[in-house]
Amino acid sequence: MNLDIKAIGNQKVQLWDGTQSRLRRFWKQAPLVLVFLRHYG
Repeated sequence: MNLDIKAIGNQKVQLWDGTQSRLRRFWKQAPLVLVFLRHYG
């Protein structure tokens, strides 16, 4: 599997308070474990 880390880092995500941020912000200081959860219901 090939991952384009720069493209992933450029993705915007919505935070718990409604603001948006790019993913790359979270791994500037330390490694990041990213988990996607899907809510069914």
